Amino acid sequence: MRGRRTARVGFARAGTALGWGSLGATATGAAAFGAVAIGAVAIGALAIRSLAVKRGKIGRLSIDELEVGSLRVRELVVEEQRSFPRPFEALDTHNYVNLTTFRKSGEVVHTTIWFVRVGDYVYATTPPNSGKMKRIRNNPRVVLTPSNARGRPRGESVEGIARVIDGAVPEGAEAALRDKYRVGLALFRLFGASNVGHVTLEVRPIDTKGA
Repeated sequence: MRGRRTARVGFARAGTALGWGSLGATATGAAAFGAVAIGAVAIGALAIRSLAVKRGKIGRLSIDELEVGSLRVRELVVEEQRSFPRPFEALDTHNYVNLTTFRKSGEVVHTTIWFVRVGDYVYATTPPNSGKMKRIRNNPRVVLTPSNARGRPRGESVEGIARVIDGAVPEGAEAALRDKYRVGLALFRLFGASNVGHVTLEVRPIDTKGA
């Protein structure tokens, strides 16, 4: 009897260790694929664990153990997301940026604009037929420099790739712009500039994945 009890204890400990090994692999996979993959990872881990239980290879994990493992997965995903470079974050404390665009000759042109950051991207409002938008259509490379209202630099420049938004505006971009420049937008519209406040320009950092 004592030998059988010892064998059962050893078997249970081995099952627990195997279960935590699965959670560790799950956590690593979730961190690599990001928050979007958490649901799929969790379902896959539970399916594998359930199959192993049916075959008698590991013991069932308690609810507490599953909750602790799930929490660790979320922590690893958050840590992975924080490690991603977000060069536009340095612009958050400023109300203006000096937008540098390039003529076909390579000559630079500076324009001070309002902007807002949503996620990893910067959005701005400017007439679609303006000179800077025409230059962006020819050369999407731009430089953003935090500045005062007159364009005097107040921080380090960040390069980006711009595009003119001709269709649907990314969700939340215009609302964020209105919240940031509520009084200024109201004044512009009071004097007839009704198109101000509609997001027409998007800039993404050059080092964004897929650039």
